[in-house]
Amino acid sequence: MANIRVRVGQRTGQKVIASNKAAANSISSATDVDTTGRANNTVLMYDSATGTYKHVDTAQIVDLSDGTDDDSFDAGSF
Repeated sequence: MANIRVRVGQRTGQKVIASNKAAANSISSATDVDTTGRANNTVLMYDSATGTYKHVDTAQIVDLSDGTDDDSFDAGSF
């Protein structure tokens, strides 16, 4: 496809044609996202052991706030 050049004021601009747009992608197509645990009400959390982002339940965020996966509510003291 030929490039179409347009002169705007004193500068040369390049007209972008619709076919030159980037294709739409989804998060699940990324190579570092593990989609096996994908479900409603989950969030992506990075797992440094595997180097991937995993879908985790929101309760898991509160559990891992102290850095230990011990299935306890680690929101701190009030």
